[in-house]
Amino acid sequence: MDFFSIKQNYYTGDFVHALQDIEKHTESKDDTLLFYKLKTLLALQKYEAGSSKTNPIGVTFDLYVKYLKSRDISALESHVNTETASPFELYFLASALVIEGRFDDSLEVCVYGIDNSESTGTTELLLLAIQVTLLNGQFSIAQTLFDNFIGAQEDNITSEDELIINLAESYIKFATNQDTTSSNFYYFEELAQTFPTWKTQLGLLNLHLQQSNIEEAKGIINVLESDYYSVEQKDAAKLYKPHFLANKITLSILSGSNDVDELKNELEQLDPNHVLIQNNKRINVNFDEIVAKYNV
Repeated sequence: MDFFSIKQNYYTGDFVHALQDIEKHTESKDDTLLFYKLKTLLALQKYEAGSSKTNPIGVTFDLYVKYLKSRDISALESHVNTETASPFELYFLASALVIEGRFDDSLEVCVYGIDNSESTGTTELLLLAIQVTLLNGQFSIAQTLFDNFIGAQEDNITSEDELIINLAESYIKFATNQDTTSSNFYYFEELAQTFPTWKTQLGLLNLHLQQSNIEEAKGIINVLESDYYSVEQKDAAKLYKPHFLANKITLSILSGSNDVDELKNELEQLDPNHVLIQNNKRINVNFDEIVAKYNV
């Protein structure tokens, strides 16, 4: 079964069309199809608890969703046996672990699944492993994971795998400032032009901010605030608003605007756990500690 269109829509953030493609195969029991169906329904806030309990992946996903609401990982962690679970089940456990801030544990679960004899789902685990290591500042480990996977799977990589692999590579290049003005920029630019969604536009916006292209960044923000994106794609606008605000904060800082505090307050009210807000609080605490130390 060919999942290219489903994965393409999913990874470009077009969850509506991804779900439409998935629903063309309602009779299928394929694990990959179920994995993307569950994740797409969650992204669209349409997932109903217990709707896939006849499949181990569905059971694990249900526990993952419960974790997202309760932030109690114990049930999910005790349910998933890393030695017998499928790569897709391991994906949900690793995702929860990274939310907990347990980066090493999350990476260990990812690597175990990638090395699993079952190939289905390993490319998705590679992408997650890359994200985990980059979030943890382990850039060299991310590159090693990527290179090892390509070396081991080179003869077995399909076009739908390549789609995910290219995305993983682009993340590494973005985090390590590789090909910032060349191939990596063109990758995100082509995505934004070919698949104009909130996710692809935000990806291109990040590349412009990375290069301090202020006018180009303002142009994308204006596009995202247009009716086509903010009204006609209101569900996506709501989903990506925290990321959008984070980018607006970065742009305001780069351009010397006076609305940084206002935007930070808006982001904190919308998503108090956003990494930008948490990092800002951490910096403020460290600064206060330094001031207190030298004022004694």
